[in-house]
Amino acid sequence: MLASRGPLYPGPGSRLGGDVRHGWRRPAGSDAAASGEFGRHRVVAALLSEARQTGNVHAGIDYTALTHPVAPPARTDPTAHAVSRLASENGWQYFTHAVDQQLPGVVFREVDGKARFSQRAVNIVRIPGDPMVEVGDSFYTEVAVGNQFTQQWGYAAVDLGVAVPSVTIEAVRNRARSALPATPAGAAVDDSRPGVRVEAAPGSEQVVDALLTPEIIDALADEAHPLDVELRGQWLFLYAPRSLSNDDATSWRAVLATVDLFVARVRELRLPQAAAELPPAAGSPAAAPPAFAVHTAPLKSRGSRVNGARVGLYLGVVLAAMVIAGGAALFFGR
Repeated sequence: MLASRGPLYPGPGSRLGGDVRHGWRRPAGSDAAASGEFGRHRVVAALLSEARQTGNVHAGIDYTALTHPVAPPARTDPTAHAVSRLASENGWQYFTHAVDQQLPGVVFREVDGKARFSQRAVNIVRIPGDPMVEVGDSFYTEVAVGNQFTQQWGYAAVDLGVAVPSVTIEAVRNRARSALPATPAGAAVDDSRPGVRVEAAPGSEQVVDALLTPEIIDALADEAHPLDVELRGQWLFLYAPRSLSNDDATSWRAVLATVDLFVARVRELRLPQAAAELPPAAGSPAAAPPAFAVHTAPLKSRGSRVNGARVGLYLGVVLAAMVIAGGAALFFGR
């Protein structure tokens, strides 16, 4: 499934979580469901404790490289040095950088499937397991008002191996800083869950409600480490408009705990296999049908994600420089 050098790439009884209903809004006047609320916010430490009790968390990870850092060699980036040591001490793969990653997520590719302009990533770590997890920091370049601006997204990528609906989930705290560059076209919207906004392919509301447990919502809306989500094809992506492959052990724990919560929940639901399977042999029992139908949708771009404040600051500096230059020319040209 994985190339030896480069990014991950795509290869060739269910529970509804209680009686909570949510405020889904579909385009073109569809009826909205009654809204509901989950319980009070839980901190990351509580989520980690609960995950360990259920055996879902990545156990036995040695964070000494981050909690007791060693001074890097001369002219070596301290963060890259810490992440590479973290990978080495845990038997993970580490790659300094990659360009034009083949991952299908919205921070890697345009809605037409083309790679984002000048897309690249640094400090890429691959954590072996079932499934394998890749964590890194991705960058791409946008052009606005004739100038180039770099967009950064930390990410975790997981090939779930089962078909999932087209969904984006944005933490309110992340969205205020930088919204995801694309969402499912014609999405049904639910912003009744505390701290997050959910946009899903129409028809997939039931499976999304089943997937998003209170523990998952609390992990995504965490005050210190908020995370966005994209589900697409057979992939789970966690995003943040900040570094995720960093020297902060608490951030790593939060990301991996959230991955484990999603993987555990997906396995609890009978979602259809992503790859086509051969029909059962004659006389053999047929597999149980999936509990949910999976709906997909193409992506809709939100346009430029360049921060307006950055553009305004740039234009202000340029205007001020022009005024100063003009004034100087008038004064000294007399």
